[in-house]
Amino acid sequence: MKRRFASLLAIIAASYQVSAAEDYQSYIVNGSYANITTFSSYAALFIDLIDYNGTYYEGSYCGGTILDSTHILTAAHCVYTSDPDNSLYSLFTTVVPNLQYESYFPYNIPEKTRVAKIYYRDDYDSSSLNNDLAILELESELLTISESNYSIRPSTGSDYRDVSESFVAVGHGNTETGVDQVDYLQRATLSYVPNSSCEYGNITDTKLCMEGAVSLSNGLETSTCQGDSGGPLYWYSGGEYIQVGLTSYGPGTFCGDSRYSATSVFTEIYNYADWIDSVLAGDETAKYVVTEATRLAYVGISDSSSSTSDNGGSLGSWFLVFMSLFVAIRRNYNA
Repeated sequence: MKRRFASLLAIIAASYQVSAAEDYQSYIVNGSYANITTFSSYAALFIDLIDYNGTYYEGSYCGGTILDSTHILTAAHCVYTSDPDNSLYSLFTTVVPNLQYESYFPYNIPEKTRVAKIYYRDDYDSSSLNNDLAILELESELLTISESNYSIRPSTGSDYRDVSESFVAVGHGNTETGVDQVDYLQRATLSYVPNSSCEYGNITDTKLCMEGAVSLSNGLETSTCQGDSGGPLYWYSGGEYIQVGLTSYGPGTFCGDSRYSATSVFTEIYNYADWIDSVLAGDETAKYVVTEATRLAYVGISDSSSSTSDNGGSLGSWFLVFMSLFVAIRRNYNA
């Protein structure tokens, strides 16, 4: 049984976390094994405080894709918060590429890199999830990847909008709401649904609507579910997996429930090509810049008492009162 420990104060601090990432998540229902070498642009996002108080959250909270060696594309709702100075997602997100098995984090992974800057659009709406995409700029380059890992984006936005086309959503995840039965990266085959026929009414032209087949073995509709928002939607064309979308929202608490349909909605990234290129060129201003001082303040460590040892930063004297109190931590993200 996987088990992680955290101090009581880390739990208390986390209880104040306010983020839409807890409200909109997606995993894969009826998924099958996905080889990370096939979907090598995929990256996983984790909460990681190991260098500060020795703790981390088990399981990735969102997915993303590699734009280049220092930029990750994900959903804005994964990292957006009205108070980023007091947000675990803003301050302690770590990106892990080439992750086949989720349980390999944090001690059996090729590399990990912290997020330094967060970009999302001025017109992002956290209520409707319109314009739901963000770019994470990393503190340092990813060293175990090459250009072959970079996400391939579409050159047009119309070729794939056809009910005859097939799509693949990728993520680490649950097989139904609140149940995580697999550790490996998963894939799910989905079909295009015209926006006018989408189960969710009034979705904009900047979103893609998808549905999956119903499994004869369990009666469940293939779909995204809780836990990996921001992950890619690929269209296979010309021998390549082209990323046409990223997971935005779906059936919520009803995924993996045969009584409900499981239509999923994705942000269509072609519509944002100019904005993405502008961020990569350094022409956009970050919505939030992470500083070491803010991280230390969040966990209650002063600059003078911090350490760069492998065991993480030393803790402030106020924390010592609680050193004997540890509890198991398992982060659940509910839709």
